[in-house]
Amino acid sequence: MNETPNDRAADRAADRAEEPTRDRIQRMVDLNATPEAVWAVIGDFSDMGWHPLVRETAPAEIEGAAYRHVTLDDGEVFMERLAETGPRHMTYEIVDAPLPISDHIATLSVTAQGAGCRVFWSALYEPHDGADAWCDKLVAGFYEAGLAALAERFGG
Repeated sequence: MNETPNDRAADRAADRAEEPTRDRIQRMVDLNATPEAVWAVIGDFSDMGWHPLVRETAPAEIEGAAYRHVTLDDGEVFMERLAETGPRHMTYEIVDAPLPISDHIATLSVTAQGAGCRVFWSALYEPHDGADAWCDKLVAGFYEAGLAALAERFGG
């Protein structure tokens, strides 16, 4: 039986759930809001309007799977596929991007934390030869900008 990209992404997501320390990049922020309030803003895979570096998010469906085209303020376009979703978490993979990376899979989640919540964003990917530091800086910077916007919006 031939394995599909969806099967491989599901396998990687399952591996990540078992070994979360394998993430290449991890960022988090504690917010003064309920998990439900924050998830209501960030939990729609087809809408990244909350992120300050995203100009547009265009949803698409391909062979029954949810995709999105994410256009950044600088005009760069990423195509991402939703691999898994559940209560206040989503895992997605970048399937096409202007970055020298492969096997990118990320998870965005919200959990209760005291009287507020914690947003955790992590990624596992393979940079192409010689691009490690550059890719890590770009991905971390993107996550940090999004989390800072949430802290400004909800307090943190």
